[in-house]
Amino acid sequence: MRVVLAVAEMGSVRAAADAVGLTPSAVSKHVRRVEDQLGRELFLRSRAGLAPNAEGEAIAGFARRFLALAGEMGARFGRELVAGRVRLGITDDVGLARMPELIRRCTAIHPGLRIELTVAHSSELRDLMAARSLDLAILSDGGFVLPNDAIPLGRVPLVWIARPGWRDEGGALSVAVSEEGCRWRAAALAALRSAGRPFDIRCTSKAMSGQQSAVRVGLSVAPVPASVASADGGVEIVGAGLPRLPDCCLGLIGDVQANRAVKSTADEIKHVFGMRATA
Repeated sequence: MRVVLAVAEMGSVRAAADAVGLTPSAVSKHVRRVEDQLGRELFLRSRAGLAPNAEGEAIAGFARRFLALAGEMGARFGRELVAGRVRLGITDDVGLARMPELIRRCTAIHPGLRIELTVAHSSELRDLMAARSLDLAILSDGGFVLPNDAIPLGRVPLVWIARPGWRDEGGALSVAVSEEGCRWRAAALAALRSAGRPFDIRCTSKAMSGQQSAVRVGLSVAPVPASVASADGGVEIVGAGLPRLPDCCLGLIGDVQANRAVKSTADEIKHVFGMRATA
């Protein structure tokens, strides 16, 4: 009903798509589905756009009443009915580890919400946000300091992980780290140098999954966020004899008030990461 009403009021599939947070093709499919269900066309189509015919005007009237009633029901029970597409960018480290819980919550609470995930490095996600290819992005400070306008999502300690049963035999510590320029890599190696512990870099991987794989096969230990370690059943956190590592910071960027779908997704993200959702 929200899609049909948007098309009727705006006379354009593209404008309606922007208003409801869907792609133009998805809006067209919604309209066609409603027309197929009713067995009649609702719009006059031309190069200028779409104009509702008499049946379309009638449906638009029903839609206004239906949405008003849905809004009244949501207000009564403290739950807004939300639908639409949200393009969410996440990192392959901390962000990805929290996605199962986020998707479960959104599916249960907002079944009309469609989340499209893009997994990439924080720097890449930042560029996609600048290009307006994403609505929201969860960044970590592994590659750079978080932007000043990022909504804090908390801190996660960096920990050392190893293959289950691993024992520190002393000598040079075999480590798996990210590529040069990673702040977490720099912090881990600095901590080893400060502790006077020699090390041997046995694996360099741009993706966190590469470091985890090196750990699982017993090639090395690796510094990773604690939430990543807890989500990986093939590794365990180790600490005896290894230097303490700093925390990593997480942040959410994007216009969280862009539309109801984006705001609801941002609120669920803050809930999952333990932050208080905004009113």
